Amino acid sequence: MAAPEVGRKLSILQVAKVCAILLVVIGHVNVLFYRNFNYDWFGLGRWERLGGVDFFFVVTGFMIYYLYHRHLGVEGKAREFFIKRFIRIFPLYWLFTFILLGAAILFPTLHEPYSWERVWKSIILFPSEPILTSAWSLSHVIFFYLMFSLLLLNPKVFKPLIGIWVIATILIKSNLFFQWETFFFSFSTLEIVAGTLIAYVSRLFNMKQFAGLFLAVGVIGYIGVWMNNIFGWFTFYVPILYCFFALLLVLGISIKDRTQRKIPPSLMFLGNASYSIYIAHGPFLIFYMLLFKQFYLIHFFGYTLSMIIITIMTIVSCCFVYVWIEKPMNGYLRKVMLKKREKERVSVGFQKWKGA
Repeated sequence: MAAPEVGRKLSILQVAKVCAILLVVIGHVNVLFYRNFNYDWFGLGRWERLGGVDFFFVVTGFMIYYLYHRHLGVEGKAREFFIKRFIRIFPLYWLFTFILLGAAILFPTLHEPYSWERVWKSIILFPSEPILTSAWSLSHVIFFYLMFSLLLLNPKVFKPLIGIWVIATILIKSNLFFQWETFFFSFSTLEIVAGTLIAYVSRLFNMKQFAGLFLAVGVIGYIGVWMNNIFGWFTFYVPILYCFFALLLVLGISIKDRTQRKIPPSLMFLGNASYSIYIAHGPFLIFYMLLFKQFYLIHFFGYTLSMIIITIMTIVSCCFVYVWIEKPMNGYLRKVMLKKREKERVSVGFQKWKGA
């Protein structure tokens, strides 16, 4: 029985997030080029998904449990957790949502005006297609954060309730008794919860000898799904396979992460910038594609090289978003919202001590 060292940073897993986000970016650039130029790589523009978002879901669940499992039932931690998650998710998401809103108003030839219903649903991440379409998965992440906040608040009550939710979701998605498509019992949220289970298992058991096997099966599994997408050998619900192999990959990586490893600073930087890449890559991809189209650069470079250049320019631009916007904005908001709360807590404690 073994667990990762408390407080250790999950360096390899942080870098692995970059791979997941890159898969998402590659998938979206292929979709854009297929829709506009009827061109993509290996049919990627027509695939349902590449598995990047599934890996992202699993990693999200794993890291949240790893970071906060010791705070279950601790007073004030549920509120602190939700404030931190709010600061992490919403400000940057709102910024790019309003940028797209402004672009639709200023350049109506590029996009028809958004309905008020879609605007308010996008702002609160209500389960629907948001204006920032590449951020559709955030609704599932927020729903998971709400569940985990309740678990932090009262684990004795909400742990069995979440267990019931997991069983109900599995039964509903299996279509054994009836078919019911609903956001509140979605497979995407189940993937995030599955990540927390892997985090629990990795802390409970010492599986060092199986780390390589988990990684090998996970990588081969992903490649197998991609090959099947190309050649169409079998028909199945792809997210289930992506989720299974992502769980194995995350488990293997987490075991490897127990040993302190030197990670190149550039990869650590990309890991830290992964959320900026996730949020901002959609608008940048569209912007650079329109730029290349307007100035006939796509005909000059050709489709393949244009896609590579646009992908690189997008990632670089997103990194600037992280350095110039996300990092300072989050630092300021954490300072204002969290330190103020800490001062209030200390003040209340002091007043109680004086009155004792």
